[in-house]
Amino acid sequence: MKRLPVVCSLLLCCFGGIAQTPPRPQIAVGEERFECRYFGYDKFKKPQEICNFLRFTSNQHAEKVVDNILKQVGLARNFVVVECPNTENCFATVVDGQRYIVYDGAFMKRIENLTQTDWSAISIVAHEIGHHLQGHTIDGRGSRPQKELEADRFSGFVLHQLGATLDESLVAIQTIGDEHASFSHPAKATRVEAIKQAWNDAEAMHPKWSKGQLVAKNPQKADRATPPIALSKPATTPKNDDNSIGCVAGNCDNGLGIYIHEETHERYEGDFRYGKRHGTGVQYYPDGSMKYKGDFKNDVRAGYGAYYFTNGDKLVGLFEQNAPNGKGTYYYADGDRFVGIYEDGKRNGPGNYYYHNGRREAGIYEDDELVR
Repeated sequence: MKRLPVVCSLLLCCFGGIAQTPPRPQIAVGEERFECRYFGYDKFKKPQEICNFLRFTSNQHAEKVVDNILKQVGLARNFVVVECPNTENCFATVVDGQRYIVYDGAFMKRIENLTQTDWSAISIVAHEIGHHLQGHTIDGRGSRPQKELEADRFSGFVLHQLGATLDESLVAIQTIGDEHASFSHPAKATRVEAIKQAWNDAEAMHPKWSKGQLVAKNPQKADRATPPIALSKPATTPKNDDNSIGCVAGNCDNGLGIYIHEETHERYEGDFRYGKRHGTGVQYYPDGSMKYKGDFKNDVRAGYGAYYFTNGDKLVGLFEQNAPNGKGTYYYADGDRFVGIYEDGKRNGPGNYYYHNGRREAGIYEDDELVR
């Protein structure tokens, strides 16, 4: 899979804090506001309730994901991307004439964990963008099954263009779609067929995954060891003799701060507690490229995160003591990927290796080697 901004990127607010609260939009009494939720869950009971959430800042990295989707159809973004906690969904809506894509970062992260791929969150966002581009959010008629199918078709087409396989394009709806139709949403089977048809239409026009079109560059790559993840030195008490290292911005004791390590010159932006990296943060290589984005605990990588290798590979999953431990997905730069269990940074246990031509190999790994 070609690298896209990890949709776990959607889950982290850009460093620098919350923007100033914009004026609260108003909704005319009796107006039917379009509000598509990906799988129809009705969180809000009144239109005014969403206004309480639109005070949250737009996420710059989320906007880049949206821009990548729009680039596939030659359009520029003309709506606001907003993260709203506790909404348990991702949806498109219009408030006071302004179009929004609203998402719950925690919900998107749970979807990624459940499906073990970032394509799930990307497809959900693409679906909501489809509602805006199809004009569904301005006709005053609310969400309807036909609109959902049109948005699904947009998602299937765009994900093909972004490099997703058919299975990857379907993983979100297959995982969380409702088996039964409702007044606003079709049944899962109907939505799957819509996405599949659009993906196939895109493949017919722009072949990427036709049989024999793509082949694995290295048939033995499933046996290749996972590159080691460097254990960077932890941040220490800031020094004041050089303003280009140490704590260069914010609060590196207890709060949000930016810290540049004295020896490695790696930069960390995120949460601190008692002078240690603790919470959510982003770690950068000395050249400014991203190294790790996710959870930290007591100065080490611990929890859910994404590690970016200098060769273009990426590992997304659970970390403990700076190393992958638990479920993880390793994305190779050429499109192959491995999904399985890691222990102290090495593959240990059952795993599936997916070649970018669609072929899958299931096996058991010990000490990072395929044993059967």
